[in-house]
Amino acid sequence: MKMLSFADEETGLTEMQRQVSEIVQHGIIDPNFKFEDSDFELLSTLRYDPGFTLTTTATHKQTETAGNWPDLGNFDPLLSAADHENLPHDESSIFQLFREAQRDNRPISPPPEPLDEDPANIPESDLMNTFYNRFLLLGEQFQRLTLTLNYFKWDFEIPFALLIEKLIMALPCPVTASTNLHTRMQSLYNDRKCYKMRILVSHTGKMRIEAHEIPSNPFHYSSSTQYFLNTILGGLIDSANQEPWDIFIDTQALTASPFTTFKTTRRDHYNEARSRMEELRSTITNPRVKSEILLYNSAFELMEGSITNIAVLQDKPEGSGTFYQTPYLSTGCLCGVMRYYLLSKKLINEGQTDVRDLRVGDTLLLFNGVMGCVKGILRNSLQ
Repeated sequence: MKMLSFADEETGLTEMQRQVSEIVQHGIIDPNFKFEDSDFELLSTLRYDPGFTLTTTATHKQTETAGNWPDLGNFDPLLSAADHENLPHDESSIFQLFREAQRDNRPISPPPEPLDEDPANIPESDLMNTFYNRFLLLGEQFQRLTLTLNYFKWDFEIPFALLIEKLIMALPCPVTASTNLHTRMQSLYNDRKCYKMRILVSHTGKMRIEAHEIPSNPFHYSSSTQYFLNTILGGLIDSANQEPWDIFIDTQALTASPFTTFKTTRRDHYNEARSRMEELRSTITNPRVKSEILLYNSAFELMEGSITNIAVLQDKPEGSGTFYQTPYLSTGCLCGVMRYYLLSKKLINEGQTDVRDLRVGDTLLLFNGVMGCVKGILRNSLQ
C-alpha cells in the first residue's frame, strides 16, 4: 500500500515542518500503516468444542440449530430449538436464560453417560448442522474475515461452504481412512476433544488451517446450554469454576492501526506488550497462573488486551448495580467476534474509559473467540 510522503519539496513546508513530517512519516506512518500484502496473513482463531452439541442420557435430545447453517449470524450458538421455544423472543432473552441457568448451574455428579449415536444413521445435512454449531460463532468469524478481505482490497472471496469444509477436514481424525467430508464428520462425531482453530489467509488466496488441542471443561452439565453458559460465558457467572486472571496496564501507549482493528499475523506490537507484561508480573507477589496486559492509545483511551477484548466493571450512575463497559471501535481496538456477540445480547455496553482512572483491584471481563469470557483483577495503575 503506497502512503503519501509529507516530506515533499513541492509542499512548501518549512525546514522544521519537513523534519516533523519526516518523524511522523518514518516513526508512526511507516511502521504502522505502510505495508506490503506479502508481509502478513489474515488470521482468525476460534474454538471447536463438541460440548456445544452435547447429547447425554440425562437430556436425550438431539441438538439442532435454530436455523439453517448458511443463515449466518441469525441464531444464538448453543441454544437448541427447545431452548428457543422456552424463551421470550426479545433482547432480554439471554438474561432469562441466565436466570434459568442459575437455578441449577452446578456440575452433575455423577456425570451423565454420553449418548453415543451411530453417525452412520445421521443424514449428512444433520451432521453438517452439528459441526457448524461446534465452531464457536463461526458465522461471525466468517463475516469478519470477509470484512477484512474487503478492507485490505484482496481481490478474492472465500465461500462459506469451503471454509467450513476446510475446518472440518483440518480436525485430527481418529480414522485415517476418513478422507472426504462425510466420512470425516462420521468419524469425529463422537470424539470429545476440543481444539483452537487458526485460519490463515495470504494475499494470494491460499488458506491454511491449524488445529491445536486445548483442555475441555472438566465438569459435566445437563445440557448444551448449561455447558455453553459455564464454559464460554463463565466470566459472567459468579459461581463458575474459574480463577481470575492478573491484569496489568501497559507502560507505553499503542498506535492504533489496521493491525489493531483487524486480526493478522503482524503482531509485533502485541508481542512487545506481552514482554512488558512479564516484567510487570515479576514485580508482584503471588502472581496468578494467567495474565493479560491492557493496551491504550495516545489519548489514554483504553483499547483492548494483547490477546483479548476487554470490558471494565462499572457502577451504574443511579447506583442501582453494575455493568461491563467495553471500548468503542474508534479507539482502534480489535473488532472481535465475542465482543460483537456480548454487545448484541446486551451483556456489555460500549463506552470510553481513560486508563488513568483505573485502580488496583478493579474487575474486568476478558473475552475472545477461543476461551470465551473470564474475569480479571487489575494489579497495577498509571497513578
